[in-house]
Amino acid sequence: MVAFRFSFAVLIALSLTGCGDDDGSDGGRDTGTRDAMDASDARVDSGAEDTIEDASDDPPDARDAEPDAGSPPGLALRSHEPIVLRGDALPALLGLSPGDIVAYRFDAEGYVAIPVQVDQRHLVDLKILRDGRGAIGDEVLAYADPENNAGEDPDATFDADDELALMAKDAGERADDDAPLPRGVASSPRVELTLDDPITGAERGSRTVYLFAREDPALDPAAGADYVALQFRPLTARTEDTSFQTATYVTHFAARWTRDLLQVKDATGAPGVDILDRHRTIFAPGNCLRSEDTFSAGPGGVATQIDGPIRAIRSVLGANSGTYTQREHVFYESVQRTTTFLRVHAIPSIIEMLDLSEDAIGMTYSSSSAPDGVTVDGEPDEVSGPVLSWEAITGAQGTVITTHATETDIPDLVTETYYVDARDPDERQCSGDDSEFGASGNHITSGVPETDPRRARHQHLTSTREALYLRGEQDPADIARDVESLMNPIVVTVRAL
Repeated sequence: MVAFRFSFAVLIALSLTGCGDDDGSDGGRDTGTRDAMDASDARVDSGAEDTIEDASDDPPDARDAEPDAGSPPGLALRSHEPIVLRGDALPALLGLSPGDIVAYRFDAEGYVAIPVQVDQRHLVDLKILRDGRGAIGDEVLAYADPENNAGEDPDATFDADDELALMAKDAGERADDDAPLPRGVASSPRVELTLDDPITGAERGSRTVYLFAREDPALDPAAGADYVALQFRPLTARTEDTSFQTATYVTHFAARWTRDLLQVKDATGAPGVDILDRHRTIFAPGNCLRSEDTFSAGPGGVATQIDGPIRAIRSVLGANSGTYTQREHVFYESVQRTTTFLRVHAIPSIIEMLDLSEDAIGMTYSSSSAPDGVTVDGEPDEVSGPVLSWEAITGAQGTVITTHATETDIPDLVTETYYVDARDPDERQCSGDDSEFGASGNHITSGVPETDPRRARHQHLTSTREALYLRGEQDPADIARDVESLMNPIVVTVRAL
């Protein structure tokens, strides 16, 4: 499996070319295949102390708030990052009820409760994830949700493939050895998490989190916090009015695949202007055979929709003839991580992009193909290059910094930068308004072979996009630092006490 950095690579959730909607019944099935749907991407090293890299996603704008007293420089600007650990990285906690795991930081007042979230995961047949019933013989690891197609985890305890999430900003100092334990927790198990910046090194200062098992059922794992608010309102069988709101941003879905709003909040906490026309997916410029609108209008379903104190999770399947193509969004306070699992017949090309709205005029776009930046103004600019590894838009309207990664076993995949800034573009627009303001992403031009798991000989392509939302305009040095941080997440050392 080849892994490489990709640009707005969430892209690939398409379902494609001239094929119509597929009901999922097809021969040539490769039964028993498991997709690598491991959202935590944690790396665990062997040894008494397991060191793992958290590859989860997100931050609020640390530069808009004063760091906590004593917050070391090495982590002060990374307080927005989430820490996501699989259960197999926390063996001392395995077997506990998820609701019995509580988290604390340590400071001058002693132990202080902080929010923690456990999301259960289990293997589910793709047809069940999409349709709520049936089987095709291919299972993937999915976030459990009793209210939607993923269903509940048959193992009700915290097990090896479940995930535990918390925020770096809530970490504290290392506890004194003789410090009294928090009231209402058991003395064992007890786990210490040490957080270090892999760029600046531990010498710049570590932060620490402690995990316990509660004895008092009144203890709240959320610690009274709620960093992401999900409001889901179905309108018809295939349209909705769904919003995700945090202290940093607001985004909205009008249908399963149709994301049509993005507001970065200002210093007062008020939502700014809507800078997003559409999060678009098409085959090629002017080719409207398939788009996010046709994906949403066709058959499909919601696998998971979770609203927790640390993060919200939304996972949907069904993109026309990409019957089991799946897009999974994970929303944190300042970051949105979007992963697309492409499962479709062979397609000739594809573009996934963020097409901005007219309210984004005046912002500066920069990327790995345009490091010096160009102004979003509806006038064409020459921006071209190979596959994008990062992009940023910044201005008084706010800042969005995005990095991309793709895992695939497809050889010789050719991907190029896509960028169009035109009030009156040459090509027909397939969705949203009639303009392309700073529309940017990656264009796979070499074609993509079979990725549908029902085919006897298929390949794999999974793309992930991490977007960091920051208030106000950021200078190039800040953007460069944040890009490096997104590509090098906090390192966590796990120690059972």
